[in-house]
Amino acid sequence: MKSHKFDGKCMINSFSGESKHILDEKGRLSIPAKFRRWLTGDSNYIFVVTKGSDSCLVAYPYVEWDLLAEKLLKLSQFKKKNRAFVRAFCRASIRLKCDKQGRILIPQQSLGYANIKKAVVIIGTLNCMEIWDPETLDNHEESRINLDDDYFENLGEIL
Repeated sequence: MKSHKFDGKCMINSFSGESKHILDEKGRLSIPAKFRRWLTGDSNYIFVVTKGSDSCLVAYPYVEWDLLAEKLLKLSQFKKKNRAFVRAFCRASIRLKCDKQGRILIPQQSLGYANIKKAVVIIGTLNCMEIWDPETLDNHEESRINLDDDYFENLGEIL
């Protein structure tokens, strides 16, 4: 992710918003231009796509993936749960390079995990993008969690 100086603070451009797409006849997903513009200046956009914690796929720009990998390396490898988590998370990951039209070819096995057939909803979630089947997203329990005043008050204490 690019960062810029603003009033002496480092500001990071992040993914936000939602975009609806259709996989093309070869199963390629077009990464929205509004998400590609935050990436490195070269035209060789590379994403690491893996299974999300929910029934979706998550696409990290390779720079963000590398930062996440550094954090995961700090987990003790002597703990069985840590090894299992890292193995499961990384096992499903694949590095995908955008073609000249900004499309990535997501493997069928990954699409199957997220129940993606043709239609896709891409949600920017700060340092990555979630890739959802629209019906799965509509039925996702966490999407219906009421974020009430108590939640925001507690969040304010953290931030």
